[in-house]
Amino acid sequence: MGISSERAPYHRRALPFTAEHLARTALVRILPRSRYRLAAQADARFQSFAANTTRIAYRQQGSAPSFLLFSGPGQNPQAAAMAAASWAEQNWRPNAIQRRVRPGVVVVHVAPGNQLTPAGPVAGAVVPAAVWTVDSAVGKVVAAGRPPGSPSAAELKHAAGALMRGEPAPSLGELDLAERGVMQLRTVSMPRAVSGLLGLFLFFFALRYGIGGLLSLMIMPSLLSAGAYPASSGKLLVVVQLGINVVVLAGILLGAGLLFNFRNMAFRVPGFSSGASTTRNVTWGAYIAVMIGMAVALDGVLPAAEHRSLVNPNPNQYTHVSATITDDGGETYVVVNGDLTVDLSGWPQSEWSGVQFTTSNPSVLSLDSKPAASGPPIATFTAHQAGASRVNATSADGRYSFQLRVDVGPQPT
Repeated sequence: MGISSERAPYHRRALPFTAEHLARTALVRILPRSRYRLAAQADARFQSFAANTTRIAYRQQGSAPSFLLFSGPGQNPQAAAMAAASWAEQNWRPNAIQRRVRPGVVVVHVAPGNQLTPAGPVAGAVVPAAVWTVDSAVGKVVAAGRPPGSPSAAELKHAAGALMRGEPAPSLGELDLAERGVMQLRTVSMPRAVSGLLGLFLFFFALRYGIGGLLSLMIMPSLLSAGAYPASSGKLLVVVQLGINVVVLAGILLGAGLLFNFRNMAFRVPGFSSGASTTRNVTWGAYIAVMIGMAVALDGVLPAAEHRSLVNPNPNQYTHVSATITDDGGETYVVVNGDLTVDLSGWPQSEWSGVQFTTSNPSVLSLDSKPAASGPPIATFTAHQAGASRVNATSADGRYSFQLRVDVGPQPT
């Protein structure tokens, strides 16, 4: 029997990964997203637990500073957690700016399954600490316990899965680039006073326009899907107002996402994340100008346009008022004891027969004369007292409809 010269297939995923490989693969995503920093193993501050770790990452800003440590086979993750917790308790304390501080420690133990320390909270640690385990042979991640400030366990599962699929671990250069991303994020952050003013600006907009934007977002799909495209200036103004409300809501959400750095938006959104302060300032200035411009349109321009869209803008003509199909969706004014004539003869003649006219408030506006059986759809209404009513008309087959808001009151001066 001859010896085959064919090479045996090479299964990369059958090879276990090391703690260093997992640390690089996880940290290249965790550093920019959770704003961790790397520390050298020779860093004098962390010598009490450096010997039991292969990688040290930490985050010291905010109310939940934390350590993320990686330990390999032969190292003691419990001892590393205890020592890191003691260091955190001694050095991360409340101050004049951060009045409440809750440190946390996570040690990720990476080793074959038979060498892993049991996962879970570390008993006796002076601050909350936990050991998470990763089986380097099969990629199984056990993340028991959630100390303050700990990263998402999903990042470790993603990293372990990638390595088990045979993907190479990131290089040291890629890891260095990820840490530089944290430094750049620091440069694009704004002064505390400016962020406070922006927060007040967004809070005002959320209170004033947020609910209107949500309602408009719910109304717009049904309005567009029904094919109710504007056939008059009144309808057009309604659609424009709804559209601006939705855009304002989107602007509020964008500003809040940038201010609170939701999903690292402050680092990823073009313009706002620029390393040049001039570009950032211009972008923020344009954002604020657009938001204020839309607010002026909602509170000033559109109401004035709606007022001008009244059917009879001349105050001397409110006694005998007329309306046609071009006024569908609009509004008019009639003085008490005045009359309103609605002429829908602009509809196709085939729709004239059987047109039904109604008034929503007969005590304010009553229907006095209906269309003749064989004539055009023209009806007359009389105003009796101050109030508001709606005139509705529908063709016999329901294909055509008309609505007009009628305000009744005294003669304008």
